[in-house]
Amino acid sequence: MDRDTMSNEENYAFDVAGYLHVPGVLSRGEVEALNRALDEAGASEGMLGWEAPQRDLFRDLLVHPQLVWYLNQIIGHGFRLDQAPRLLGSREGEIGQGLVGGDEPRNPSRAYFIQNGRRSCQGVKAIWVLEDVEEGDGGPVVVQASHKSNVETPEDLVTGQDDMGLVRQPVLKAGDLFLLAESTLQGMRPWTESPKRLLTYWYAGRAVIQSNGPGPGAEIETRPEWTENAPPEQKAVMYRPGAKGSNPPPVLNTDGEKTWVEESSEVIHPSIYIRDPNSKIDEKEFYFWDLNGYLVVRGVMDGEWLEKANEAVDKFQDRIEVGAELARGSKSQAGTGRPLLPGLVDLPAPYCDPFRRMIAHPAVVHRLNWMGASGYRTGGGTVFCAVQGTSGHSLHDGNEPMSPSRGYQFKNGRSYCETVTITWQLRDVEPDLGGFACVPGSHKTQYSMPPGIRTCDETMGLVVQPAMKAGDVLFFMDGGCTHGALAWKNPIPRRGVLVKYQSKNSNWGGGVIDPQERWGDMVEDMTEEQFAVMRGPERDGWDRTVPRLVVHDGQAHVSYDPEGDRYAASYRKPGEKSR
Repeated sequence: MDRDTMSNEENYAFDVAGYLHVPGVLSRGEVEALNRALDEAGASEGMLGWEAPQRDLFRDLLVHPQLVWYLNQIIGHGFRLDQAPRLLGSREGEIGQGLVGGDEPRNPSRAYFIQNGRRSCQGVKAIWVLEDVEEGDGGPVVVQASHKSNVETPEDLVTGQDDMGLVRQPVLKAGDLFLLAESTLQGMRPWTESPKRLLTYWYAGRAVIQSNGPGPGAEIETRPEWTENAPPEQKAVMYRPGAKGSNPPPVLNTDGEKTWVEESSEVIHPSIYIRDPNSKIDEKEFYFWDLNGYLVVRGVMDGEWLEKANEAVDKFQDRIEVGAELARGSKSQAGTGRPLLPGLVDLPAPYCDPFRRMIAHPAVVHRLNWMGASGYRTGGGTVFCAVQGTSGHSLHDGNEPMSPSRGYQFKNGRSYCETVTITWQLRDVEPDLGGFACVPGSHKTQYSMPPGIRTCDETMGLVVQPAMKAGDVLFFMDGGCTHGALAWKNPIPRRGVLVKYQSKNSNWGGGVIDPQERWGDMVEDMTEEQFAVMRGPERDGWDRTVPRLVVHDGQAHVSYDPEGDRYAASYRKPGEKSR
């Protein structure tokens, strides 16, 4: 670790193969001590919660300096433990001829991303080798390069009927560290003689959702109080990551007329390339969405629904909050602060009804299912109430720099949009009079946004402000597509209900984050460094709340400095907040 970054050879190996073999990380004495502790405990998991001193050895491995050094570069700063350590092959059914993993169909919460020199492997197994594994011994097997596969794995390879010359069993020595991307096709073959001790810790990116912890947070189902008497389809999108019933998340479906919760947890993610009449994907809509990064669906709300929604906004004018001016230095978009009416689904009945009807409406569920797959969730709605003279919102986000928890991918006929925001128009949005604006196609760019686009002072003809009618619904890739709002010039106040949906794969707020809630007594008496990787999935807010582990002088330390992240300040103006 006398160098700043992984060598080119190491980077190449992990990128090409999906795994990295680091020999001799642990000394013979360290290996012997770990084996002795396992012998004394007589158990194959739960190490972090054992009595001292045995547990201390495994807690130290949790944040071993050399492991931290590699994970910072492979997963990214702010990584965390997702599943507690255990001996591989110790659970029933784990050893066999079958394989798991592979990158098709893609699971963004476990996937491998690389773009513009930045890498984020969302899930990594760190396997500490405590006994030699020789060629032909059995044990862990992998399929090289399968972490970036674009084709579904053949059934015979998955089941072990035919290894196709692809399955490899690594030769490992006691003290080695084996880092394996979760999206790599992998398995555990039967041992030819006695089982070997391979101790694995499962790490994940800071925001991705992979599993629930064993702590008390996973035993309770927590939703807003108003959902107690709500229909099942509305409850389904209000779950909290890490809580009971969130893994797997509820699955909503629709026939276009009504919405229901499926009994099966199987992911619904229709593909435009499969000419399945039951998917009911409008091919023109899909083309427009992929081409532009936004979509307008016309006339979803009828006159009565619009009337009730506007009546509710009129009723609670006193709750409108005027926020900050968001033009951020723009000359063309300068103005007054943005008026918002939040908490729409929490309004007293019957005024909440038109807004609760929005969050799981068939027109929404149908499109969210093919835009980013089922399992999404929302926090409710907010009305934009801009008046003439309200400032614009400087354009923001886009595909550069990459943000896996908010980005867009297209693969094998499917849209993978991790954050979709919807705006229900309660009034007409006239041409050139302000409102939502975006740069079509920016969700695929690999270049940073020019300052003139951000401010809309020099748009180069790229910025579009769609005209819409009351009752229309706008979908856009929040985080993928560069978007914002133009200054409101219409004497009639703007009324658009904004509802954000986050995918099942990552967490931008809420959920079971606190280490004690996620793990329970297992985290008692941990060091600050150990405690730092025990939280639930989250992503930094404005205040940089996620602890990072850094290595100085051979020791792991906690830091909140984002320097070196893929969200670092290199692409921002001095003093500008991250997005």
